[in-house]
Parts: sequence; C-alpha cells; structure tokens
Amino acid sequence: MTFHALKGTSIRIGRNLNSDDNIVFHGPLEVGDNLTIGDDAILFRSQVGNNVTIGNQAIVVGVTLRDGVHVPEKAVITTQQQADTLRQA
Repeated sequence: MTFHALKGTSIRIGRNLNSDDNIVFHGPLEVGDNLTIGDDAILFRSQVGNNVTIGNQAIVVGVTLRDGVHVPEKAVITTQQQADTLRQA
C-alpha cells in the first residue's frame, strides 16, 4: 500500500479500511468509513463516502463517490458523470 500526497494536501481515511495489495492512495484524498478496495487500485484527488467498494485494478480520479457505491473491477472513473452513474453495492 502506498500513501502519497501533493505538497500542501492530505489524506484522510475513515475507520475499517479493507484493502488488498498494491493500492495507491494519492492525496488530496478524503475517504469515509468502511472502504473496501481491491488489488492494484488507484484512488487520487477524490472524496469517497461510507461503505464504498472499489474493485481490483480500478482507477478513481478527481470525483466524489457517494455512500454505498460499487466501482467495478478495471473501471476508470475520471468524471463526476461517470461517478454519478455507479450503482449502489
């Protein structure tokens, strides 16, 4: 697991992080409680709600993920429109 933040930014992660190997958390980043994130996933410059699942090899950049959404395996989410169409887990 790698944590990296741009100068002057931070990473905040809530309680109950469930992660696999090779995850990259890149700030600025704010994550709610009960995040499950799969192997080789990247999370950057985003706000993540509670009870979110991010699949293996998914990339999430510059969006807000609402509570309870599921990002599918290998998805690339880089616009808020894409994030808003994700289904609840």
